[in-house]
Amino acid sequence: MARGEKLGDAIRYEKIENLRQDLYSYIDNNTEKIDINLPVFFAHIVSALDNGFPDIDGATYDEFIDSIAYRLMTKSSQGGSTQYIERIILTAIRSKRSSGKASLKILGGLQLLSSGHCQDAISYFADYWKHDARIGFYIAYCYYTISKSRKGEESSDISRQKQETELAAREQLLEMVRVKPPLYRLKPLDLSEDEAVDNALWFMVKMSLWWFPNEKWFIQVGLEKAKKDNNEAKRVELLNIATVKFFNDLDFLRESFMFRLEQGDGVGANGIVKQMIQQYPDSLEPVYYGLKLSLIATGKTSYSQYRSMAAEKGMPVYLIQIFDWAFYVLKEQEKEANMQFRELSRRFKSLSYYFIPLDYIVQNIFSADEEESKRARILFIDSIDLYAKKVLKVLA
Repeated sequence: MARGEKLGDAIRYEKIENLRQDLYSYIDNNTEKIDINLPVFFAHIVSALDNGFPDIDGATYDEFIDSIAYRLMTKSSQGGSTQYIERIILTAIRSKRSSGKASLKILGGLQLLSSGHCQDAISYFADYWKHDARIGFYIAYCYYTISKSRKGEESSDISRQKQETELAAREQLLEMVRVKPPLYRLKPLDLSEDEAVDNALWFMVKMSLWWFPNEKWFIQVGLEKAKKDNNEAKRVELLNIATVKFFNDLDFLRESFMFRLEQGDGVGANGIVKQMIQQYPDSLEPVYYGLKLSLIATGKTSYSQYRSMAAEKGMPVYLIQIFDWAFYVLKEQEKEANMQFRELSRRFKSLSYYFIPLDYIVQNIFSADEEESKRARILFIDSIDLYAKKVLKVLA
């Protein structure tokens, strides 16, 4: 491609990924050669980016440099050396468009943790845990690992040091509960596919539940990670703990309902709905979940029961009638669905901004094209689900 020529976003992304994978392969087979002269290697990378992708944005450019630097850290035989990691950081930072080196310090910390140099890793992670909870767990893991690796005679000094580092691990976790940093905020952490790093986080989630069994935040963080990783086993494990320890907690009941729904366990999901209604009789949220289940299963009896309950508890009339329309649409009763839509449009003209585009989706549900109908059906359910949650102020 000629310099100055622009690529479409999708094509550019694919070409950048191809370049990244080519460089990964080269690094994997030539680490010693690269280590001899890091500046030359990074100069080649800068040239490839500038010539091949002249319109690349700064964030993508710097993330690419970070990914190459991290690959070098993980593949080099010197990866456990702080001197080597500093060489890479200093060389890579000269190649980036921004002057910040936080991402490279974080990546260096990950590599030091993975290679067992926990004391050094702590200083690299610094206070970045306030921006991403994962780093907080890594720091706690490092402290805990140090406390268990003290060797020699069990003198009073050694014993005190072990107690202090384990206490530091606990204090780190407690500070996280106080601050409640977000998860998956710092993108550099997503570059790691290191099993040791992943195991470190899960280990500290387990320890946090052991040390602080009444702190639900640790279970919430674990569930968020399990969902992100598509780790069904961890998700089930944490939900089992949550539903026993916090059996009447709405957040965990909601998580349990969603999980059973995803698994196609209608009976289990309905059981959770009934438990939620019992625990929160004044809330419309569990009633909505019952309606949602009935709509998906197109069960007339259960839909009527939950509909009556919704009306009794004061659910907005227009929302109930939207569900009535959805019920006939999902049962593929086109005549009744069209009648419901006309009635909705007549009674609630102010909502036409939502009804009209939604009706276009409905027409595709009744399409003769099976694949088109299936896609439209999913889109229709998702749209009504998001709309209902917004109206009822239910957490998405």
